[in-house]
Amino acid sequence: MDLQMINEAFSICKVKDFSEVNLNELYVFTSHTDEEYSVICPTKLVPKACIEVEHDWRCFRIAEDASFGKYGMIAFLADIIAKQKTGILVVATYDTDYILIKGSKWEEVKGALEESNCRFI
Repeated sequence: MDLQMINEAFSICKVKDFSEVNLNELYVFTSHTDEEYSVICPTKLVPKACIEVEHDWRCFRIAEDASFGKYGMIAFLADIIAKQKTGILVVATYDTDYILIKGSKWEEVKGALEESNCRFI
């Protein structure tokens, strides 16, 4: 499977609202539920008024056809990553999926993915 690293440090934030979030920036993901507003973004774009924030996340995406007709891609990646004793956060977009992992586990996870025939392009 072809993967592409996003060369940014990422943060995951809980915010009061989206008023400080610039949706025109690259790699800004938002969610709004009945309980919270969340933002995942490059660390350099973290809103000032965060309720909570967790830094040091790395992100890569599936760099091949990940359309709705395809299945099992996230399960395949999640299994490899889970064996490295770390969690993941997955963000799905219309075209592909983005996977975030803690920066401290990045080298281990990258190595395990490459050993499982994943290729970073």
